[in-house]
Amino acid sequence: MKILFAFCFSLISFSGFTQDKLEPANWSFHILENGEDYVFKATVDLDDGWAIYSQYTEEGGPIPLSFTFKDKTVLKGKTEEKSEAIKIMSELFEVEVIKFKKQAVFEQRFTKKKGMKTFSGELRFMCCDDLRCLPPTVVEFDIGL
Repeated sequence: MKILFAFCFSLISFSGFTQDKLEPANWSFHILENGEDYVFKATVDLDDGWAIYSQYTEEGGPIPLSFTFKDKTVLKGKTEEKSEAIKIMSELFEVEVIKFKKQAVFEQRFTKKKGMKTFSGELRFMCCDDLRCLPPTVVEFDIGL
């Protein structure tokens, strides 16, 4: 009986140390047809108080957003940041940062090759609030055309 009690108590104690995983960024992906071109659209909705950082964040600061596309030969230009960015001096990193809060939209134009059935790749981002940053996160996408 004592062993059973000790086992149950240790399970209850252990469960008190587990934490919910913070996931303040929710990504969605769409493909839009624009004449002969296609547009990959990535949208992130952020929880209150959280931010992600621009692709153009200064070195020494947080890890900037980056996109890696499976087939680079179809890309037209660079990935555009379509949302209004906030440019401030970060007390946390002691450099000027460019970040997005609440929602941010990114677009990449591309040409569809003959026989191309999906547009795929991954993005990497860092999410911070005023007190802490989460480890960089990689999100994969594979969207049918």
